[in-house]
Amino acid sequence: MGGLRTYLGTAPGVGKTYAMLREGRRRSERGERVVVGWVERHGRDETRAQLGDLDVVPPRSVEHRGRAFLDLDVGAVLARRPDVVLVDELAHTVADGSRQRWEDVADLLAVGVGVVTTANVANLVSVRDYAARLTGAGTVESVPDEFVRSGEVVLVDLPPDDLRRRIASGKVYSLDRVGGALAEYFRGPNLEALRELGRAWMEGRVAEVGEELLARRGLAAPPARPLVVAGVSDSSWGEAVLRRATRVAEGCDGDLLVVHVNVADGFAHKDRGNLERYRAMAAEVGGSFIEVDGASPAEGLAAVARARGADRVVVARHRSRLGELARGSVAARLRRLVPDIRVSEVRTPGPPAAGPPG
Repeated sequence: MGGLRTYLGTAPGVGKTYAMLREGRRRSERGERVVVGWVERHGRDETRAQLGDLDVVPPRSVEHRGRAFLDLDVGAVLARRPDVVLVDELAHTVADGSRQRWEDVADLLAVGVGVVTTANVANLVSVRDYAARLTGAGTVESVPDEFVRSGEVVLVDLPPDDLRRRIASGKVYSLDRVGGALAEYFRGPNLEALRELGRAWMEGRVAEVGEELLARRGLAAPPARPLVVAGVSDSSWGEAVLRRATRVAEGCDGDLLVVHVNVADGFAHKDRGNLERYRAMAAEVGGSFIEVDGASPAEGLAAVARARGADRVVVARHRSRLGELARGSVAARLRRLVPDIRVSEVRTPGPPAAGPPG
């Protein structure tokens, strides 16, 4: 599988696209087959200079509401048979809303193509609400944290005064937009807050630092989003559970967390293929996937649900009624362990195809 590297900018204009292209040129000079799948030029001379003679793949046209929009063409990229593709703006959403660019990147990685990409700190799911509240800019397109963390991340930063000078000189935006940019989003306190959030994300302390930054300014914390937990075993029935949990999360504008519990005395040979499929499915819908240890599936799920403040847990019901009376279902045990959390069951045709119940 190809590797992922993300240049994560603390703010627009700090140089993440420049860094991505510079790496592309270095790799090309080393003999790797490098293509540019998508790059945002923004009329910047530095970007044009770094593009140099790199092979730029023509974009595809996407029709939406009678207009044509250009976007990354995954098929055309693959036709070049590259070792590495450069893809700017990972969080971008296709004009017709059908998918996000990070999903295209996932497809490229899945067939062994390396990807060097860019995103802003404010695009990360765990950061976006804090960034929106602190900058007053509203929420932006997002990319799942887990997807970005699945590869190497390089934080690209620039001191606020230096970035503001770049903007004032017209190196980030056209001169007609400079005044508004400096007066609004790119104010010094906003840029410093984004830098702190960027460092906090790299250290895994977003919530702690985000709440501290809001408190300093006397701002209320962003409302917590509902959390839906999907409990899956390594059986084939996990897909039905995951799809139901996804619909529930979408219906309440919540987050999805898919959980597999490793039981100490459980099956020695797990179906890792199913588990990796569920991990990929979770990422496709913007959710997360984790594995935890537990004395039983119910106890492991209950511990996660309590620790994460879950609003609902969705599990499979695949035992016969007689089996449930004799041993108890996962859902029934969950309701005893976490009586304040709603537990939903997805009925399946029979016993799981592999693995312990869950």
